[in-house]
Amino acid sequence: MKKTLFFFIANCFILPGILSQPLWMYNELSTGVTTNLTSASSNSLNFNYAQVWVCGNNGVILKSTNTGANWINQTGNGIPVNVNLSCICYISIDTAVTSGNSGNTSFVYRTVNGGINWTQVFTQPNGSINAIAFKNSSLGYMAGNPVGGRWSLWKTTNKGQSWDSAGMYILQAGSETGFPNSIAARHNYVVFGTNNSRIYRSTNNGVNWSSVATQEQNTSSLWIYADTSQYSFTLAGGSKIFRSTNSGILWQQNTCPDSMFNIVGFAPGVYGVFDSQPMCIYACRNNNKIYFAFYSSGNFISEYTAPTGNYNYMSSDYNQNFMQLGYSFAVRNNGGITRVYYFRGGGIKQLSALLPDKFELSQNYPNPFNPVTNIRFAVKKYGLVRIMIYDVSGREVYEAVDDIMKPGTYEVNWDAASLSSGIYFYRLQTEGFTATRKMILVK
Repeated sequence: MKKTLFFFIANCFILPGILSQPLWMYNELSTGVTTNLTSASSNSLNFNYAQVWVCGNNGVILKSTNTGANWINQTGNGIPVNVNLSCICYISIDTAVTSGNSGNTSFVYRTVNGGINWTQVFTQPNGSINAIAFKNSSLGYMAGNPVGGRWSLWKTTNKGQSWDSAGMYILQAGSETGFPNSIAARHNYVVFGTNNSRIYRSTNNGVNWSSVATQEQNTSSLWIYADTSQYSFTLAGGSKIFRSTNSGILWQQNTCPDSMFNIVGFAPGVYGVFDSQPMCIYACRNNNKIYFAFYSSGNFISEYTAPTGNYNYMSSDYNQNFMQLGYSFAVRNNGGITRVYYFRGGGIKQLSALLPDKFELSQNYPNPFNPVTNIRFAVKKYGLVRIMIYDVSGREVYEAVDDIMKPGTYEVNWDAASLSSGIYFYRLQTEGFTATRKMILVK
């Protein structure tokens, strides 16, 4: 059973029947397991926003193809149950890699058929592969604790099939180690965190490396955002969040409103309706709370408390923005998962909360129209609803609806002022139902 909660941002409000204002939404998802879950990966490369992978102790692998509404337990499909998995990375619809340890040996497994089978592609005695990140569907990096005085850094150019450490040589300073999931790879940057008041970064895809001081001993989470001129880093450690807008030269500190000693798994959520910078989601470790803050100000605006368990990690999604629906998944030590997303609204009006007996897409009105028309639709059951608009060539010209919606009858308007006269099609897509209708724009 899923539980949905709504939190309003700043001074936003919702008028009766109107879903046009933004708000954070949370769903408690039922996974069917009670295992310690350690990592999640969702849409990091924008292949399929509905798919998410989760891993945990005892070789647990969970997969969802409908944004967490249902979960497929893929445990035992090639990964021994004595391997405690700590990181998973979603590469494409069918391909993912995961890392973990059994005793003092580290393993990496890969699937190319959607998790039906997992094959071991890497092993390292006396090592621990902490984190894996892919920049595209072929190029990826993984970082592990130092072995023999040298950081364990590896690179793949063939979707994780094989890994090479040639040229990626960084000497260990003292007894420093890394953290699970503390790596980021974006554009030409690769960055990973340590427990030694520094991060290591490469600005040329791993060819050369340097260290950057961070003011915080433990760098347990990392994220990179790139604008047109500078690279922004966000890292978490201790009870603090640090942000740098100049590639790590200077840092600005924000403190988590909680006494717990660490923060893990923050996720970049969306780009700004209210601000041009990304918004970040923060989750506190050894705690059952998720905190939210605007990236530009760092001011915490909301928090959510899980019913049971403590959070270990929250997935990241670089590609979504306020005009699209982006999800993050926060995993806990008792098998619990919280799905977090930003409900954009976008002028959707709920006409009735009565339960329709079927999904339905009505004819737009007026039709023909110039330039505004209304599209009415009925939602039979809770889930993801999409309404896309296409021109006569089949090219998508507008995304009218892309939201998780409860049962009811709704209406959304479309302003086609920027388009030329002609025939257009609009399509309603939900789980198990698709309908398409034609409309005519006459100017």
